[in-house]
Amino acid sequence: MLKSTQMIIVAVVLFLVGLVLIIKGSDVFVDASLWVSDATGVSKVVIGATLVSFATTAPEFFVSTIAVIKGHNDMSVGNAVGSISANLGLAFALLALLAPGIIKDRGFSTKGLTMIFATVALTIFCVGGRIAIWEAFVLIAIFALSIYMNIRGAKEPEVPAPRRQIPRKEILINVAKFVGGAAGLILGSNILVDNGTVIAEFFGMPEEIIGLTFVAIGTSLPELFTSITAIIKKQSALSIGNVFGANIIDTTLILATAGFITKGNLEVTEEAASFHLPLAVLLMVVATLPTALGKKIFRWQGGVMIGIYVVYLVFLAVQ
Repeated sequence: MLKSTQMIIVAVVLFLVGLVLIIKGSDVFVDASLWVSDATGVSKVVIGATLVSFATTAPEFFVSTIAVIKGHNDMSVGNAVGSISANLGLAFALLALLAPGIIKDRGFSTKGLTMIFATVALTIFCVGGRIAIWEAFVLIAIFALSIYMNIRGAKEPEVPAPRRQIPRKEILINVAKFVGGAAGLILGSNILVDNGTVIAEFFGMPEEIIGLTFVAIGTSLPELFTSITAIIKKQSALSIGNVFGANIIDTTLILATAGFITKGNLEVTEEAASFHLPLAVLLMVVATLPTALGKKIFRWQGGVMIGIYVVYLVFLAVQ
């Protein structure tokens, strides 16, 4: 009993250490990302959907990949699928609640529709109970298409930014901040997820629920704290690009990789296709459709999305 108590105390302390690393890492990371946008003239939405989303989804990628290699398919799929809903129900919802406003990026609708299309495709693939090799290739193709569209968008900025001569020292400092901030996010997330899982297992939570809740929310914390930091710095476009880009990576690259590792035998539960993924699509529609039609993010969207997500978590807890 004493040993178990000591383990939980250590896990809680490490959980808090991971949280501190994520908070500090996100602050430095966002600063460096904004510098990249200003220095290159590439829009903040595109930077968010590419560089930032790649870095913030690293925890999801490594957790899901390692989980499937160790034979924990439920944990792998639960983490990726749960992260999609967490990114929207927490990160995007918070953005809508705290920083509603006009959306100037003309690629918003395209990114939103790509995110929805990728998730609907994944849902259809999961109906059969597993992701086959050819389905993994389709997901990779969707991922490649999204990257192509982001690169094309980067070549066509809405307002060409004035270029300036950048000192070498400034480049080195911001590269170090970008790498260091991303490392802090990833390391902090891993520490937090590992110890959050220990705490959850101590209270007897099953693997699938741990994947959909503790692990999914934990690996989504980089997106959440990046969004919070971006809101504080009045850079909502970076946050939007990050959330949408991260969700496209979650639905395509991460689960496709898991499908390749299992040689087309990545098993998924019936609940993933009938409940968890449709709920993610619902959150995407609430996030994308009103904004695409009204050319702005509405505060009520955030309220609806966080309400749906809280009910979802309560449902999982009751289950």
